[in-house]
Amino acid sequence: MEKSKSFPNYSTPYVEARFAFEDRDKSFSFNGPGERENPEAKRRKRVASYNMYTMEGKLKSSLRNSFKWIKNKFTDTYGY
Repeated sequence: MEKSKSFPNYSTPYVEARFAFEDRDKSFSFNGPGERENPEAKRRKRVASYNMYTMEGKLKSSLRNSFKWIKNKFTDTYGY
């Protein structure tokens, strides 16, 4: 039988075929340059998450109060 031309036999071991990802510059990651070493960026991110939780709580409270108001208006109007 012939060898398949679409799947050639590679002799490169896995260790050599990692395309040297370990050798590249580590100053830039997917989250931006040097974010791990920057405490100010960490603080801003943490404060932003606190603000998000605060806004989420305010939104839930507002919706809860709106439903209570609608329920009370319906009860006062129709007496159910």
